[in-house]
Amino acid sequence: METAISQFTYLPANKAERETFVQMCVDEITSGFRNPLELEIMLKNLEETVNAIRKHPDVKDAIQIEAEKYKEKTFKAFGCSITKTSRTVYDFSNCGDSQYHELKEKEAEIKTAVKDREIFLKSIKPGMSIADSDTGEQLYPPQTSTTEFLTIKLP
Repeated sequence: METAISQFTYLPANKAERETFVQMCVDEITSGFRNPLELEIMLKNLEETVNAIRKHPDVKDAIQIEAEKYKEKTFKAFGCSITKTSRTVYDFSNCGDSQYHELKEKEAEIKTAVKDREIFLKSIKPGMSIADSDTGEQLYPPQTSTTEFLTIKLP
């Protein structure tokens, strides 16, 4: 019987299969056999699907419950080594430490000041140099690099 999860069995299951699959996709694109935009949309859709499955609370709970069946911290399953780990997140908002809150306010002010200074430095155009009125330093525009990318919104 064909199920939703069984569709994943058509995808690579290990590093060697992934490398072969990736190269096949690259070859199909570079040979002109498939449209690269079509592939990008497929990949975006797959990425969104995988993220939605992984983030679903019921799936996360089921995975944790299954992992707890193994007593060891690190265990083997389905040809993989799996290690159970945890992360502690601290919420300092209600700890009653006024010094902490003052430092956080200063941090926010500093971040704002840095952002404002970055905006000012961005306003210096290439070929220009100006002197800082407070320090006398020669200021130049920041170096830039541009990366092109696509933003895809799925239907």
